[in-house]
Amino acid sequence: MLESRSLNTYFQLMKLKPVQLSWFIDMLNLSGRQFQYDVEKINNYLIGEGMSPIRISNDRILIPTEVINFWKDNNTDFTTNQFSFDQEERVIIILLYTFIRREPLSNFHFQNTFGISKNTVSADVKRVNRFCIDFRVEMRYTREQGYHLKGSEEDKRNLMLKAISILKVKPHAHEKFTFIFQQQQFENQYDLYQQILKDFEQQYSFTFIEERLDEFIYLLQMIHIRQRQQKRVLIYPDTVSFLEKKKAFIVSGLIQQRLGYTTHPEEVSFLTIQLLGICQGEVSPTRTDTLLEITEQIVVSFERYACIQLLDRNKAIETLYLHFKPAYYRMLFKIPITNALLAEIKEEHHDLFTVVKEVLKPIEEMLNIKIPEDEVGFLTLHFGGLLKLDSESQSKVFRALIVCPNGISSSIMLENQLKSLFPQFHWTSSLSSYDFQHLDEAKYDLVFSTVLLKTKKPLYMIRPIMSEMEKNELVQTVKGMTLQQPYHYPTSDELMKIIRQYADIKQPELLKSALQHALFQKDSLNTRRKQPVLKDLLIEENIQFMDEIENWKDAIKKAAEPLLVNDSITNQYIDVMIENVETMGPYIIIGEQIAIPHARPEFGVKKLGMSLLKLKKSAHLLNSEANQVEIFICLAAIDNQTHLKALAQLTKLLSDPIKLQYLKEAETKQDILDLVSEFSVQ
Repeated sequence: MLESRSLNTYFQLMKLKPVQLSWFIDMLNLSGRQFQYDVEKINNYLIGEGMSPIRISNDRILIPTEVINFWKDNNTDFTTNQFSFDQEERVIIILLYTFIRREPLSNFHFQNTFGISKNTVSADVKRVNRFCIDFRVEMRYTREQGYHLKGSEEDKRNLMLKAISILKVKPHAHEKFTFIFQQQQFENQYDLYQQILKDFEQQYSFTFIEERLDEFIYLLQMIHIRQRQQKRVLIYPDTVSFLEKKKAFIVSGLIQQRLGYTTHPEEVSFLTIQLLGICQGEVSPTRTDTLLEITEQIVVSFERYACIQLLDRNKAIETLYLHFKPAYYRMLFKIPITNALLAEIKEEHHDLFTVVKEVLKPIEEMLNIKIPEDEVGFLTLHFGGLLKLDSESQSKVFRALIVCPNGISSSIMLENQLKSLFPQFHWTSSLSSYDFQHLDEAKYDLVFSTVLLKTKKPLYMIRPIMSEMEKNELVQTVKGMTLQQPYHYPTSDELMKIIRQYADIKQPELLKSALQHALFQKDSLNTRRKQPVLKDLLIEENIQFMDEIENWKDAIKKAAEPLLVNDSITNQYIDVMIENVETMGPYIIIGEQIAIPHARPEFGVKKLGMSLLKLKKSAHLLNSEANQVEIFICLAAIDNQTHLKALAQLTKLLSDPIKLQYLKEAETKQDILDLVSEFSVQ
């Protein structure tokens, strides 16, 4: 059995069929010695199967044609023999295996498939049922039917989509799906389904989200197996009537016809729901649908809650609509997805995640839907990308493109990060890996990708969410390779390769991390502004109490007075805050009798600051009794991001009904400072 790294090297050799050795080992971040070790292991396996070995000559990799043909014919058997499935994978595979079963399944089937004991199968089945609870599905066993799934067909299919989305992000996922199909004597027809769907995408001007499309292809194959077994879905007539008006309904029927399956309205309706959840929204000048209005509301609410004003609101609405339309249908019809980046998003962008969740609460109430955290995570990425937008330099030399199959939100975040790091490049918007494969290499100079690609041009492998040190290292690497700086800083990967030639490394990941800190920690500290917590900004001298005030304009002036005194803002900033309310309405009201006056930094912010004015008798914004405000919290932000931690903490305070009441009942500065301190976590 091949070791994990050797196994991955073998898969990538078969997938990419590389010719140039130096390019390939760079892509896999291997030293020459490591690659030689992997090839020896792979060749031992190939020779044992009666194959000719892979040879290395100078800087060339020579893979015999018979090895490639052997892989095409036997990769699933190879997967069976070489992979050891972890516990989570076994749960997912048991579910999918049972969903498309052709005969009653017993413990023996699972024991034989995974090479595990009867007791382990029993434990795994219990884990399967825990996984199924939220979908109202249960895995049962009877002598007549063996292991089978109990529940409605729609719930079972939604459960399978969730399972597929989890398995999809595992290493060598395609081979594992092929394994599942072949275990039940079915063929994985991924390529055929992909081509047919791409044909319809082009013909009907759809734009599929690549990651969602992959999941849909596997699900559709499994649904077709179920349809052949006469297992049909039930959809409410009103829902069918609603879906029949969609262009996606026509396309779904044509897909079924093209593949030779039923065009029964309920089955076509189910596929329509799936298509609506994987097709990006597109904004045209004449578009006036309700979803566009909701998208506009989300952007405006985000500006209000984040206390920023986007430079190009129309562009923000347009890009958000691309993401929100399919997300809306996923939420409306409870189509599950898995955001593989969620934990990282919540850690790296915790404050922004908190603000976005608050922004979405009114949308949940209005649409009567629950927005899952997976979707909140994608929207957080989306807004994070918008906040990072910077003006681009006019000097553009290199043509750079981005390949990111994770959907519009991840792509926007990544695209804007890269544009801010390399404003001198001419950028092409994110491509899918499918489109990249069909792109002429003459049309670009550099590629930045989250997935491994085959190209002769410089390829930079990056994560969808990069740490500050990773960004700094990427900048040094790219500038060095494009000769945009007179000297070259060695990267941690380059140093690792040198060290590997002369020393055995026991803990390579720890060494690489230490090298990154040594090389780039200083830069990271300089380039990333410290984000203060709420108590750092809302200090004693910035808090005021008054019984009442003559009018709302004076209230804003009075609330901002401490910031003017400590030289955080100019008088112009106060004038613009008032002017914004007159122009845009009472948008600064973010809760019951709570308002946060603010304006863009360029209108007179000198340093980050926050002040609070509490009135006994509320003021009325724009002289309307509907706009009562009792507490004014004035914010002076120096950019779109430095204030987010403190703002997220303020949002949590104001979202807690009990703490909000304490704030409204506060009679002294210390009462407010105690509340503020409670929510100020570093």
